[in-house]
Amino acid sequence: MNCRLVFFAARKTSFCERALQKSFSELDLELVKTCFATDSEQLGVELTDAFKKLNVVFVVGGLGFDDEKGIKSIISRALCETPVNDCKKLKNEYGDDGYVIRAANQLLVLLPDEPAQIEEIMHGPLKKYIMANSVMQQY
Repeated sequence: MNCRLVFFAARKTSFCERALQKSFSELDLELVKTCFATDSEQLGVELTDAFKKLNVVFVVGGLGFDDEKGIKSIISRALCETPVNDCKKLKNEYGDDGYVIRAANQLLVLLPDEPAQIEEIMHGPLKKYIMANSVMQQY
């Protein structure tokens, strides 16, 4: 299954991408494109384009902000009129939690921009979520 990675207000991008790549093979995912968004408008454009072509998109960064510029606020506004099948917090005892949002056959995964935290979430809560819900088999 192909997926896209969008960095939003992220640091350590190459380290984060490497941390993700390690987990992708275990989840039968292949990264086909990496892009960057510096504001909510650009993020919206990248996500719209990604979901026209793919069913799985990862966004790294923006979880540490709690204001209108934070990824949680932006995604909440973007999905206010979209029927969401599932929204799950991906617990991370080392920092910001991640999130997985499923709408129909599309999956959006929000992750912190720290490589160690990404590995923790990918190998723990996200892998459990995907296996428990047979998410990847639906695609």
